[in-house]
Amino acid sequence: MKSTSTRVERWVRRAWGLPAGSGFYAEHPCKPRARRVPGYFTKDNDGTTRLHETSTWEEAHDEAARHRPPPPRARAGFGPLEDEPRERYDFQVHSKEQQLRVTSGGGLDEGSDDAARSVSLGEDIWHLLTVEMSLSRLLALEIFAEFLHIFLASLALVFVAACEGETIDGDVMTRKMLLSLTTVRIASDSIFGWQERTPSSHAEVCVLALLGWSHWLLLSVAGAVIVARALKPLQQVAFAPDCAWGADDVSFRLVLLRRSVILYDLQVRIQAFAGGRIFDLPLSNGSTGYARWTGVFPLTFKHSLDERSPLFGKSPDFITNIAVTVTAIDSDGKPVFANAEYHNPRSWVARRPEFLGGFDDGLTYPRILRGKWGDQFRMFSSPGDQGGGEEEGAASKTAKTEQKITGPPLFFLNMDNFHVINQEEPEDESPA
Repeated sequence: MKSTSTRVERWVRRAWGLPAGSGFYAEHPCKPRARRVPGYFTKDNDGTTRLHETSTWEEAHDEAARHRPPPPRARAGFGPLEDEPRERYDFQVHSKEQQLRVTSGGGLDEGSDDAARSVSLGEDIWHLLTVEMSLSRLLALEIFAEFLHIFLASLALVFVAACEGETIDGDVMTRKMLLSLTTVRIASDSIFGWQERTPSSHAEVCVLALLGWSHWLLLSVAGAVIVARALKPLQQVAFAPDCAWGADDVSFRLVLLRRSVILYDLQVRIQAFAGGRIFDLPLSNGSTGYARWTGVFPLTFKHSLDERSPLFGKSPDFITNIAVTVTAIDSDGKPVFANAEYHNPRSWVARRPEFLGGFDDGLTYPRILRGKWGDQFRMFSSPGDQGGGEEEGAASKTAKTEQKITGPPLFFLNMDNFHVINQEEPEDESPA
């Protein structure tokens, strides 16, 4: 998969010690400066995963597409984009902004007063500044407010000068504009230098004091907004853009965005929606979550489609969508929250142009796909291995290497395969 990072972003990441590499490991990372190459993987009949090196990522992409299983053949009943392969992670399809955009398209207030759905104007503005407004717009608003304050201060000083009988000309307006800069914490000596000048009148001093206080108030509000936004928890996890509906279970994939983060008391809740009804889908392991989870591996949790499931004996077309929420505490004691909503491509909602229009920026909406997750793990097989990589639940192995392995890592995680679902031929069922 082609990298989405720019060259400047890679430089900044390297300067901060953040991950910025590219390529698959052709040598074990315990070797200094282990070689990384573009390439693709194939799996032998015995389950061994082999890395095939290519000269460019374009060649790797073409070869991988040639070895990829063909998508299900098109047939009647397919929904929009059901067989559309994803070319990237598409983490943003679960972002709050994208969800607001889609859910807002599902309903809009109307009536005699659109402001009826409000507690107070002040709270609405504060929520806009601290939650909804993007950081770029917030910084632009702060810069605009600073320049607006300077401009209004100069107009106020010019008005005071006119009231005191001064002739308003270009020189006076320039001096008042420069004097207004003192209200934004610029010393008058830096503006006018050490020279004798006419002192300000009593009215002008009062106006300057009032403008200085208003600028302090502006900075206080801006500082409070910055602190409120800084205290918001960072996004620590991300769901895969699609979920997999298999013969025995429905599975969801989650990844921690930072390997140094540990999640504690991770709670998972899954609900399916069908015909105005809500069905709770418990985890297949019988618990409600996990005591802890590290950032080393993605988390794939499942709901078994057995006799205890409310979806037992039903096809994927029975439901409209599935919602998943995850709550936890990270290793710094901060709350973690993430949610995702997956839609049945054959449902009436996914067929509506209003729904599809919510993703008109090129994103494919989160889908419920029939199939199984693609292989994401591999491990080097060094001389003397006793077949540990072939044990149940372990990752598939690469071809053996003669290089002596002296340290971690044990597993390699192919993030290019994080979102891949090998789709299966759907049954001949009438769409929901």
